[in-house]
Amino acid sequence: MPDCCANSACETEKLRDRQRATLLWVLWINATLFVTEGTAGLLASSTALLADALDMLGDALIYGFSLYVVSRGTLWKARAATLKGGIMLLFGLGVLGQAVYKMLVPELPHYPTMGLIGALALAGNAACLWLLWRHRAEAERGIVNERVGDEFLLIEPL
Repeated sequence: MPDCCANSACETEKLRDRQRATLLWVLWINATLFVTEGTAGLLASSTALLADALDMLGDALIYGFSLYVVSRGTLWKARAATLKGGIMLLFGLGVLGQAVYKMLVPELPHYPTMGLIGALALAGNAACLWLLWRHRAEAERGIVNERVGDEFLLIEPL
């Protein structure tokens, strides 16, 4: 029986399996951070944590959809990117509404909670970056680039 890995179809399947495993990890990291940051954002009255929680939810939804499209063609991958843009637009409008509400009904957020949860989110984003970076030359390039952007947004104020 010929060696399975000698043909390119087998190599492609192995690549897809690795991508699926990575996407599952980043999906669960983002889903966990969504719940954590969302809960902390509500309890700490922090629009920033709520906004980042929504970003984590958007990422988790897209990673879930990416699990579906990882074995599909470029058209499906483009649809995933368009879906991500639409989700982020909706979340952005929600955060804008929350910010307007905070201007009308001012309330200081609990800064120690923001710092602690922000550090946890940074660690989660760093873990996702590390997981995705290994696939930077593959079809996940756009996801890796977004994660790098998230890291710089978190580090920039420092």
